[in-house]
Amino acid sequence: MMHPIFAQALAPWTPPPAPTPTDLVTRALIMGLTAPDAQRAQECADMAEHWAQGLTDAQVEACKAEAMRYIWR
Repeated sequence: MMHPIFAQALAPWTPPPAPTPTDLVTRALIMGLTAPDAQRAQECADMAEHWAQGLTDAQVEACKAEAMRYIWR
């Protein structure tokens, strides 16, 4: 076990946790909604669809709602 003082000192260099599939879908939806053109929006929609393959309908709907909340805040 690492001494707490070392853990605290190394904390800024600890990599962030990997995003979950719901994080990826939400981010792709946000990028698609704010894309500068239709081509880039479609690329983001394709990414969101790819990452959403393992999610339930409820999870996808939650991602959509979160993306809309982010856009309209």
